[in-house]
Amino acid sequence: MSAVRGGDWHLLGYDTDPVPAEASGLDVVIKHYEDIALAMETQAKLLKKIGDGDETLLKGVSADAMRKRSRESADALNKAAGRYADVRDALRTYQPALETARSETGLALKDAQDAAGAQSAAEGMPDPVNADRPEGDPPLTDEDRRASEKRSGNIAAAKEDLEAAKARAVAAMTTFDTAADAAARKIRENWGDDGLTHSDWEAFLHQLNKFLKKLVEILMYIGMALAVLSILIPGLGILTLLSVVATVVSVAASFILAVQGEGSWLSVIIGVLSLGLIGVAAKMAGGLKGVQAGLLGRGAGSFANQHRQLQNLFRQREWLRSLLRIGATPDLARSIANLSFRIGPMTTRLRGWQDFAGKTSVSPGWWQIGKPNAWIRGDFSKLSAWFKNDVGRVKTAWPWGGSYRWDRLIGLSDIKDVQKLSAALSQLGVGGFAIKPWMYIGPVSYTFSWAMRPFSLLNPSNFNPADPRWSLYGWRDADYAGLYSDQLGL
Repeated sequence: MSAVRGGDWHLLGYDTDPVPAEASGLDVVIKHYEDIALAMETQAKLLKKIGDGDETLLKGVSADAMRKRSRESADALNKAAGRYADVRDALRTYQPALETARSETGLALKDAQDAAGAQSAAEGMPDPVNADRPEGDPPLTDEDRRASEKRSGNIAAAKEDLEAAKARAVAAMTTFDTAADAAARKIRENWGDDGLTHSDWEAFLHQLNKFLKKLVEILMYIGMALAVLSILIPGLGILTLLSVVATVVSVAASFILAVQGEGSWLSVIIGVLSLGLIGVAAKMAGGLKGVQAGLLGRGAGSFANQHRQLQNLFRQREWLRSLLRIGATPDLARSIANLSFRIGPMTTRLRGWQDFAGKTSVSPGWWQIGKPNAWIRGDFSKLSAWFKNDVGRVKTAWPWGGSYRWDRLIGLSDIKDVQKLSAALSQLGVGGFAIKPWMYIGPVSYTFSWAMRPFSLLNPSNFNPADPRWSLYGWRDADYAGLYSDQLGL
C-alpha cells in the first residue's frame, strides 16, 4: 500500500518520495504468490497420480482417456507453479532492498533538511566584510573579519553536508534499482526455457480478444443509448440503422469470444434473437404497409365510381325538376324526393372519405432507410430525406409536437391504421381488411426486439457489480506495473 512520506524531497533532487511504499506491504503479495504456487504444485501432484494410473483417485473408461492429458497438464502446471515460485523468491530478495532504500532515503532527507536549515542560519549571520559600509565608518576590526570568515565557513560546511545527503540518496537508489533489475531478471529467467510458450497465432488471438472485449463494452453503452432513443421515438431511420449496426457488430464480436470460451453465449443468443425479431417485425409491418396502400387504392377507385354515380343522380334530379315546369304530378315529386334522399347520404359519405383520404397516407417504415445495393454503388442521394424523416419524427414526439403516437411505440400503429382505413371504407360500402390474430406477432416482435436490444449488448458481469469484470477496468491485464503502482505505490 502507498506510504508516501512528506518532506522537502526537492533538496535531494526528487519531486516526491522516491520510495513511497513500506517493505511490509510486500508480505501480502509474497504470500499470494506462494499460495498460488503451492496450490498449483498440489494439483499437479494429483494430476500426475491420475496420469500414472492411480485408480484410488479416478478409474474407469473416462479415467483411461484422461491419463495422457492429465500427465501433460501436470507437467504444464508444475512449470506454471515454477513461474509463481520465481516471483515469490524474487520478491523475497527484493524486499530487504526496498526496506534499505526507504531507510537510507529517509536518513538522507533528514540530513538534507538539517543541512538546509544550517545553511539558512549561516546565511543569516553578520558579514561585515561584504556588507555595504557608508563613508566615514571606522575601519574593519579583526573581530569583524573573523565573523565573516565564520559565516562563509558555516555556509560551505552546510553545502557539503547537503551534497553528502544527495550522494547518500543517489547511492541508496542506485542499489535499489540494481535490486529491482535483479528481481525482474529472476522472474523472467526461466520463461524462455520452461516450455510455457505461445505461438504467434495465440498471441494474435490474445490481442484480438482484448480488443473485442473492449469493443463490446463500448458498443454496450452506445447501443443502449441508441436503442432507448429508437424505442422512445420510433421511426428514427439513421439512429435505428446505427443501433442495428452496433448490435450486429457486438453480436459478431461476442460470437468470436464465445467460440473461444472468452464470452457468453447468452449475449450471442439474445443478440441474434433481437436481430431476428427485428426482421420478423419489419417483414410483417411491410405487409401491413402494402395492405394500407391497397385499401387507399380501393377507396380511391370506389370514390371515383360513386362520384360518377352521384353526378348521374344529380343530372337525373335536375332533369326531373325541369319536368316540374311542364306539370307537377305526385309520381314526379316522389321520384325527385327519392333521388334527394339517395344524394344526401352519398354526398356526406363521399365528403367524409375525401377528408379522411386527404389526411391519410402510408407512412414510411422505420426500417426503410435505403437499399444496401445503392450504398454499395455510392448512392447516398436519400441521405437528406432520411435526416428530414428523423427530424420530423422528433418534432412530432412528445412533448414537442404533442402528437406522439403511443401505438407506434409498441409497433401497433400499422394495425391501427389498417383498422382506421377499413372503418373509413365501410362508410363507402366497401369491404375493408380484417386483422388476423397472428398478425399481432409483428408488434410483439417489434416490442421484444427493441426491449431486448440493451440486454444483447450487456456482458453477464454487468448484472453482478461484485464481478471484477464489471467496469471498463475489468478487461485490463494483470501486470507488475499495475500491481506496484496501484497497490504498493512504487
